[in-house]
Amino acid sequence: MRKFEVVYPKELVLKNATKIILRPLEEGNLENLSKFFSKIPESDLLIYKDDVRNLETIESWFTNSMYKKILQLVAIKSGEIIANGTLHKEGLYWQHAVEIKLIVDPDHRGKGLGSQMFKALLAEGLKHGFEKIIVRFTPDSKSFIRILDNLSFRPEAVFNCYVKCEESGEHKDLVIASYNLEDWERRFEFYSLYL
Repeated sequence: MRKFEVVYPKELVLKNATKIILRPLEEGNLENLSKFFSKIPESDLLIYKDDVRNLETIESWFTNSMYKKILQLVAIKSGEIIANGTLHKEGLYWQHAVEIKLIVDPDHRGKGLGSQMFKALLAEGLKHGFEKIIVRFTPDSKSFIRILDNLSFRPEAVFNCYVKCEESGEHKDLVIASYNLEDWERRFEFYSLYL
């Protein structure tokens, strides 16, 4: 498998010609990340097991050994975080697999930011030698589903009424999909952008 390198900070240009800076999250940006999550609808945050609107939860990402984040990327526009994406693993026996979580501010969706960040996270997965990518989402995450469809992810499991939105009281299904990174590597040639 080829090794890929993404150099940060990286400038992304969105469909509307807006320039965004993509870089790893730094510990000094935790309050800014908390502010970002406070603007995200709760229904979009259901993919997290913990309350990411709570600053203590975000701080624990840097201090708790249970959080094995390989990389946490943020997209910055005018000094503000407008998207957050993580690549992390869990457990002793799942060392070959990694999970991606991605949230984009609703005001910046539909402009290509989510797709570009997702591809950067996939390239990071290749760089670190992972074999499988896992994602979790709710069926109403339309923009995220479009990204997954474009990359040929397919659902592998659906947990009926698995998560509950505290604001609405609505129960939602949780969908889990995965993808083999070697297949993705062979399928796309844009990787030269990350060499």
